[in-house]
Amino acid sequence: MKVYSITTSPAPLKVTPIGNRLYRVAEDVTIRVSTSEGVWVFRFFKGFMTNFRSGGVLVDSFIDQIGDEKKSLVYLVHDAIYTPCLALGFEHPVSRLLGDQFLRAGLRWAKMGSFKAACVYNSVRIFGTSAYEEDDALTSTNSRLFTFEWRDR
Repeated sequence: MKVYSITTSPAPLKVTPIGNRLYRVAEDVTIRVSTSEGVWVFRFFKGFMTNFRSGGVLVDSFIDQIGDEKKSLVYLVHDAIYTPCLALGFEHPVSRLLGDQFLRAGLRWAKMGSFKAACVYNSVRIFGTSAYEEDDALTSTNSRLFTFEWRDR
């Protein structure tokens, strides 16, 4: 997969820290992702929660939890991909594999080095199954706080 661009409206993304390494989207935002697979349009509503990059504080010294604006957008979209969407009948926006491929390509688009992007990708491939397949209270809340459309380029 190739990521050509990721844009937000309004920009920049605004989040509020809520503790325990979690952040809440502070105002509605639309994120448009142009990829070799087509254009994905995510609309996040105020209150959607994210941890951006998963993993504990030990990983922070190697890869920032949030990163700059571009990386934070990639992580936020990936969190939505791992969340069943009410607007899609509680289906995931895209398959786990395609979502993880987006994560790696998106981080490369955001200028993360190939080694670090590969480390993030391999971590979610190894450890992400339960996050994608199992729902909890956070997932239940978040599923109602975003929409997704897949458009042709």
